[in-house]
Amino acid sequence: MNYVILDDFEIKNLQEKVNAYIKKGYRPTGGVSAVNQKDGFIEYLQSMVKEDQ
Repeated sequence: MNYVILDDFEIKNLQEKVNAYIKKGYRPTGGVSAVNQKDGFIEYLQSMVKEDQ
C-alpha cells in the first residue's frame, strides 16, 4: 500500500490535488483536516492510499 498526505493552504487547490491523485488510482481515507498554523494560516490536509498491485 502507498500512503500520501496532500496539503495546501487553499481548499480549492487541495481539491484539485485530490482529484489528480484519484485519477492515479489513490482513494481518500477519512475526511479533510484543517490545521490552524501559528502564523494565522489554515492548512488543509487529506490522506490518500493506493493498494499495491
